[in-house]
Amino acid sequence: MINIGWPNFQKTNLKTAGPSNGTFALFAHNRRQKNRSGGPMLKRIASKPFALFKITLALFAFVLQPVAANACTSFVLSTVDNIRMYGRTMEFGKQIPTKIGLIPRGYKFQSKINDEIGFSWTGKIAVIGASIFDSPAMVDGMNEYGLSGGALYFPGFAGYKNPSRSEEERAKEINQVDFLVWMLSTFKTVEEIKINLDKVSLVGTYYANMDEIPPLHYTLHDAAGFSIVIEPVDGEIKVYDNPYTVLTNSPDFEWHTQNIRNYLFLSPFNIGTTTIMGQELEPFGQGSGLLGIPGDPTPPSRFIRALGLISTIDASELNKNRLVTMEHVLNNFDIPKGFVRPAISPTEQEQEANDYTQWSAIADIENKIYYIKTYENTTLHGVSFDDFDVTSGQLQFVNLPSPKPTQPLLPPMQ
Repeated sequence: MINIGWPNFQKTNLKTAGPSNGTFALFAHNRRQKNRSGGPMLKRIASKPFALFKITLALFAFVLQPVAANACTSFVLSTVDNIRMYGRTMEFGKQIPTKIGLIPRGYKFQSKINDEIGFSWTGKIAVIGASIFDSPAMVDGMNEYGLSGGALYFPGFAGYKNPSRSEEERAKEINQVDFLVWMLSTFKTVEEIKINLDKVSLVGTYYANMDEIPPLHYTLHDAAGFSIVIEPVDGEIKVYDNPYTVLTNSPDFEWHTQNIRNYLFLSPFNIGTTTIMGQELEPFGQGSGLLGIPGDPTPPSRFIRALGLISTIDASELNKNRLVTMEHVLNNFDIPKGFVRPAISPTEQEQEANDYTQWSAIADIENKIYYIKTYENTTLHGVSFDDFDVTSGQLQFVNLPSPKPTQPLLPPMQ
């Protein structure tokens, strides 16, 4: 059995958030990763009965509520040379019109708060990412300093401030869909984000295109290897150092970190021969050390599965073929159409709510290349900052790859 050492985990606030330190080994394999979350060890949750009650109650509410289909998964792979690749999948029931947005330095942004203009800013840093609804708003992206991240669905837990009636206060308000592109176009590191989060006021805004106030939380990773999660809860912004780099959907990030404790028995090494009542028994086939790793598409299961995968990747293989390896890991989270459906008998309209992987993206943080593939075209297509004028001041869009037919291996016989 493999013993797993867990990291110092610290929930940070806007004033004291900082880099972390220490190390951890997950699935005690041939690679170790630095954990930069400082501060005291998180006390065992069993010693906090009220905290345990709150988390149980939150999960109970999450299970009972009818929520829209959503299944985004994100994480970072790091080589032994600390070359990092960020990847995420984008699942949603309804089709979200998406294009690759190329945002230059100096682009002027305005965040709309319902029908009013809220926070305005001029981008300092060029950004490439997944823009939605032909707007600069992004749900995923990377800037020219390697800062990468995404906005993931957070139903049942996201709680925003309400928009203010004061013009002075509204000037600081940014809606939840513009929040990611503000961070990517303004900051170089996650530490800069932590220090400057009080410059804006994150509010929830109704989006007619989605017919809802999109509930979102955010994952950010920088070139130095720092990762954070930002979650709006009860009108406040919670910031967590994320030594695991993984983020999925609801419940909240702190709950997911506690759920890891349920899977300490997992190991990439097969179980050996066992003697029972004088009989020697061997496990069937390969993978016996991972028996019990969750394989369903729920957010808690995807979090554990992603953590298991990125923590056991062969380091030498990752060094040689990091893009290929990253794609193989991402493929574990593909959802084909029809696999996840609404709880009710679907009518023609309700079938649109069937969850599926609309696209997957990979950010090569070292080489500053942003790759994307779609449900209809599974070939990765890359865009770099050398492919457009980052000083033009003009926003550009590139269509996602068109459906691609299969190619024959041999020419047709004459």
